Amino acid sequence: MTNFKSNQEMVAHIEEHFNQKGVSPITPDMSCDRMLAREIEKREKEVRRLREQREFEMLRAQYGMDNQGNFREQSLTNMQKAVYAGEMTVADYYERQIELRAAESNGVDDGSSCTKGLVPKIRGISGSSPNVVRTLMCTTVDHYASTYGDKGWGCGYRNMQMMLSSLLHHTGYNEQLYKPSLVGGGLYGMSGGRTCGLEMPSRSAMPSISRLQQHVEWAWGQGFDLQGSDQLGGKLFNTRKWIGATEVVTVLSSLRIRCQLVDFHRPTSPDGSHPELFNWVLEYFQKNDDFKPPLYLQHQGHSRTIVGVEQLKDGGQCLLVFDPSHSPRQMAQFRNTSTAVAGMRLIRKSLAAMKARQYQVVAVCGIMDTEYEYQLVGEAGYSLGAQR
Repeated sequence: MTNFKSNQEMVAHIEEHFNQKGVSPITPDMSCDRMLAREIEKREKEVRRLREQREFEMLRAQYGMDNQGNFREQSLTNMQKAVYAGEMTVADYYERQIELRAAESNGVDDGSSCTKGLVPKIRGISGSSPNVVRTLMCTTVDHYASTYGDKGWGCGYRNMQMMLSSLLHHTGYNEQLYKPSLVGGGLYGMSGGRTCGLEMPSRSAMPSISRLQQHVEWAWGQGFDLQGSDQLGGKLFNTRKWIGATEVVTVLSSLRIRCQLVDFHRPTSPDGSHPELFNWVLEYFQKNDDFKPPLYLQHQGHSRTIVGVEQLKDGGQCLLVFDPSHSPRQMAQFRNTSTAVAGMRLIRKSLAAMKARQYQVVAVCGIMDTEYEYQLVGEAGYSLGAQR
């Protein structure tokens, strides 16, 4: 043991050890721990950044914002898969190719996903149900299902087609939908009864998804919903971008059809349901109008079409809802008495079944009477509506 002549000498010796820059074998250098912690934090941030970037790209792809593919390309790809899976014959594949090419060239939907004549059948089945007191329905509507070309992104367009299928049966609305125009108005942008050198479609023809995309772009060019145009990059045609309630309003307003966009921002019941939405829908269908269009219903990630409402013996209500995700085969259940009950299960929606955080409803309210109203809506960039 080292002998120190005094306590001061011993203290100086000890302090000399603590002041050394080297790392003590007993006490590790805390700066190493800090460096390691910073490195771990840096790596974790990079992992989060890459994960968020990947999730963002997946979200863009989900909503068709990645500019990858369109209706025609997706149709061909999915039909080829159907052939390989034995769900479609080669002959059917080539026949559908021809139909697809024709539909894309003339802007008219080929009708392969359309089911007609449903309203009277549903009204009869609902009316005979023992727990239903009263059934209120729209005047008429056809069901349009998603197809090979728009599965996963086309619900907004299919529900717009359902709305249009109803309006086509009303003389006044039909006139607005197919009115020839020198500036691209009307669903086919017709001038002198022709469009792109082709014969004018019949007054009952349903616009294809591609044609609806073109019309939304045309309406944007007229000043309708500029905010929506910016959000979608000013381009819809030949993309898989999703559309929603505001695009439906844009199309209808640009055709001088008056409509109302109603927001149900939050549930109005403690259990997360929307009784206020149900009451609003009931009031809509209770109005004694000569012609009653369906309602366009939007919620996060999907849209549907409300075609009616049932009042039940217990005082409750069920909405009658068409969903584009239901196939023509499923909708065909209404044609047969033995399968109609199963069909009703598809479209009946109770209060407990409608618990999205918020909903938007588009209702058609008539035809714009004046040029002033049309200009007012166009300058505002959206159709005059209501919020709840």
